[in-house]
Amino acid sequence: MSLPEINQIIQLTIEDFGSHGEGVGHLDGYTIFVEGVLPGEVIEGRLIQRQKKFGRATLINLIKPSPDRQKPICQLFGKCGGCQLMHLTYQKQLHMKQQKVIDALQRIGKINDVDVPVCLPSPKSLAYRNKIQLPVRNGRTGLALGMYAHASHELVELDSCHIHCSMGDEIFAEVNALIKKSTICAYDPVTGKGELRHLLIKSAIYTQQALVILVTNVIKPEKMTSLAEQIMLRCPQVKGVVQNINKQNSNTILSNTYQVLAGSDHIQEMLGELRFKISPASFFQVNPEQAVLLYSKAVEFANLDGTEIVLDAYCGVGTLSLFFAKHAKKVLGVECVSDAIVDAKENAALNGIKNVSFVCKLSEDYIASLSAVDVVVLNPPRKGCEPSVLQELKRLRPKTIVYISCDPSTLARDLAILREYGFAIEAIQPFDMFPQTAHVECVVKLKS
Repeated sequence: MSLPEINQIIQLTIEDFGSHGEGVGHLDGYTIFVEGVLPGEVIEGRLIQRQKKFGRATLINLIKPSPDRQKPICQLFGKCGGCQLMHLTYQKQLHMKQQKVIDALQRIGKINDVDVPVCLPSPKSLAYRNKIQLPVRNGRTGLALGMYAHASHELVELDSCHIHCSMGDEIFAEVNALIKKSTICAYDPVTGKGELRHLLIKSAIYTQQALVILVTNVIKPEKMTSLAEQIMLRCPQVKGVVQNINKQNSNTILSNTYQVLAGSDHIQEMLGELRFKISPASFFQVNPEQAVLLYSKAVEFANLDGTEIVLDAYCGVGTLSLFFAKHAKKVLGVECVSDAIVDAKENAALNGIKNVSFVCKLSEDYIASLSAVDVVVLNPPRKGCEPSVLQELKRLRPKTIVYISCDPSTLARDLAILREYGFAIEAIQPFDMFPQTAHVECVVKLKS
């Protein structure tokens, strides 16, 4: 098989989606990925990258469009790397994500006998995100804030975002204008010089509060305090402006060093009937309306009658633990990040919930100390569960495992292992937590 040449003009029929939402086609058996195209489309493209097993092309001409194609609402779609599926109708996005889960289960987990229903839609397909983080660079006419282009650190300047919540977007417009009028310099990642690296805005949609985080390369309290005071004056929903001082010459956005410039160091948000503290460093679901539905499904899968002991093995700030506490006799939460455990304990106290306890430990070490629990909730990071955690679950043998996953590939791997250990997959439900993107989350019920 002779490989196509760089810059060669090719014609492709797009056969499927890739894992990141790009289109996949073949030229004489050679796999080519193309962004911004859909299965069934015939396209003309230019080859821009060639490796031994696959290449990448850019779209030049759409010869035969898909009936599922729609005009993206965002003019920056295809330039900004934030969304991958805005050109696909929302109903088809849900089917695409369903198929993504099925493909991962079959290809990676060799699981062919489990019914995967269609992905549950988000209550909002636009304006759903409660958080935005924007790198700051020197643009042509001054400071520029935006998003990175796909798979690069090239800045695409923007002044609003269609998937960012309306309150947060209004605050961004005000803060963006204030930053551009200020004498603050943008950080330059090449030289390591400059002041402002990132702007983060965290919004509490239900309580209508917001927290602004200015990530800087230097301390310079006078400049930052002046900007913070102006933000608080112009944006009444902003309850605090916090400075994060990050002097690392790396792609890490936040350091562990914070100082309050104005107002409070946290805000509060409601999820269902529960209230949660959101600090600059704490993790909180970015689509709160859909998060409530996902957590409710997790509780439903656990089928609790109030007599059970539940282990939340990756408890974070205690969100899931507190959702389960109302339905269980006792909830045990374990998390290896000490700051998250502090927040989890505060969240329990904030809601007056006493049948939960939180421990800062590695999950596998804590599980090894337990003799029995009835239900285990797994909500690991994208990399999935550590093999040692799954080994401990084999020994512990809870009657039910509820597994919440943000990555179908690692979910399929872990489910195959849990099957080998004697757990049966009883139900699986995909959720669309991130409309307009290729990401999909799942809730799975397993029984011993």
